[in-house]
Amino acid sequence: MQLRLRHIGRSVLSNWLAMAASMAVAFFLSPFLVHRLGNAAYGVWVLAVSSVQYFVLLDLGMRSSVLRYVSKGYTTRDHEAASEAFSAALWVRLQLSALLLALCGGLDAIFPHIFKVPSGLVSDARVVVVLMGLSLAIAMSIGVYGGVVSALNRYDLYTCVALVQLSVRVIGVVAVIRAGRGIVAIAWCELLAAMSGSLMMAYVARRLYPELKVSLKKPRWTVLKTIWSYSVYAFLVMVAVQVIYQTDNLVVGAFVSASAVTFYSIGNSLCRYTQQLVVAMTTTFTPAASTYDAAGDAASLRALYFTGTRATMAVSMPILVTLITRGDNFIGVWIGPQYSRASGTVLAILAAALLFSLPNTAASSIALGIEKHKVVAKWAIGEAIVNLSLSIVLARRFGIYGVAIGTLIPSLIVNVAFWPRYVKNLVKIDYREVLLKVWGPLFLSVAPFAAASYLVDVFFRARTMSMFILQTAALLPIFAMPVGWVFRTDIKRVVLPGLGSLFHTEAR
Repeated sequence: MQLRLRHIGRSVLSNWLAMAASMAVAFFLSPFLVHRLGNAAYGVWVLAVSSVQYFVLLDLGMRSSVLRYVSKGYTTRDHEAASEAFSAALWVRLQLSALLLALCGGLDAIFPHIFKVPSGLVSDARVVVVLMGLSLAIAMSIGVYGGVVSALNRYDLYTCVALVQLSVRVIGVVAVIRAGRGIVAIAWCELLAAMSGSLMMAYVARRLYPELKVSLKKPRWTVLKTIWSYSVYAFLVMVAVQVIYQTDNLVVGAFVSASAVTFYSIGNSLCRYTQQLVVAMTTTFTPAASTYDAAGDAASLRALYFTGTRATMAVSMPILVTLITRGDNFIGVWIGPQYSRASGTVLAILAAALLFSLPNTAASSIALGIEKHKVVAKWAIGEAIVNLSLSIVLARRFGIYGVAIGTLIPSLIVNVAFWPRYVKNLVKIDYREVLLKVWGPLFLSVAPFAAASYLVDVFFRARTMSMFILQTAALLPIFAMPVGWVFRTDIKRVVLPGLGSLFHTEAR
């Protein structure tokens, strides 16, 4: 158990390092781009990227299959089965990458007619769509090697490659913007970063797993069927997530304006960063849950749920409460005071939805690991449909606030009506026990922090970013102390031994 905790801890830390670097870049790069490009050009850039990102769905859940079957083959020394599964996924992805490029050609033609793009930016927008489509096609095909690195639990190497790719991207973007270039030049930088990152990941995967044999021949139908039977529901979850979290910018662009996308995306991006922080943690729960399930270790599976849910809430709740109570102040000192009111309101609405959805992220990862994600996929698709419909209806009347409310309402319904019952079936835990031992204590623990944050926002609003950071750091103990007291037994039993084992191993 402690060995597994050590592996999970290392994976989480590696993922967090990559994500921390990405968030730091976004933190400093976003205001730089907004002010250098202007609201209209930046809004068009967000629309183009968001539109092309929908084609990520063409992955069809293949990455999940690569991770599962390559990991299984590597562990059991069945390198032939691992090679066959990987080659099948690569073959499918190559076909899908060709389809993706064709679809981007179609999107290039209709993009200015779907969104309210200023006439002076139409040509640039169309070029950006093509270049971003090419970047995604490269990541989808050659990038399948990233699944091999993850399957072998080498998140440290995965993070190294991701950091190199991020560095190439940032250096290029800053250079072209300082040279007075626009969104087309930024898209070229994204393409260069995608090529370098994908090729490096392929090299690392080949060195890690030399026994993996790659064939570009059409795979056997039985192999494709096996992979698809697992990935189809992972694909449906991907579809739902894409609609729920990427559609908003498109709805704003189609029914409000391109400039309004800038105001919406600022608030939305902060929520997505918080979500990525939690996902970077809970992604490592999927292989752990698969191991426990295969061994019939129900006790460890339940412990993983309890510990994972507590950890995700302890990490996300102070961030979300800060975004709700002081988000407008943060945006004012980060991007500019002209964005505080509109973007801050959007941020508060979306962060409220995450307060109830992020605690269920651990359960979702466990469901994927033990192949019980079929029901999750159905509910996620339902949420996506309601989300999109409500966002369109409310956008016409309330603008960007209506789009945010259209995301909030179905999220609350799903997380209140579905997950309480499903957790009981997933890990055999009565949800009343979860409320009493996890949700209840953590919500009570964050209440004093929320009150203090609100009072600071009213009476001591920060004028600079450094002041905001210092205020937040001073408030954090108000949350940390009650949480530490409530879960002191778990800290002594799980966290401290895990850290001790980690440091002991590093010392050796």
